[in-house]
Amino acid sequence: MTDAELAKSVRDAVERLNTALAEAARHNLAVTLRTTAHQTTGGVEQVVVEPRIFKQL
Repeated sequence: MTDAELAKSVRDAVERLNTALAEAARHNLAVTLRTTAHQTTGGVEQVVVEPRIFKQL
């Protein structure tokens, strides 16, 4: 995969995430995203995103 293809893949994933977050908000769900960074065995930093989803009353 080329750098341009990877960049497009990331942009597309962020667009899908934004769409999903907007839909969740329309259904009264509160979403927080927590990021953590881990170092892989190859020495590369890997960012992990963990969602927390709550129903707003």
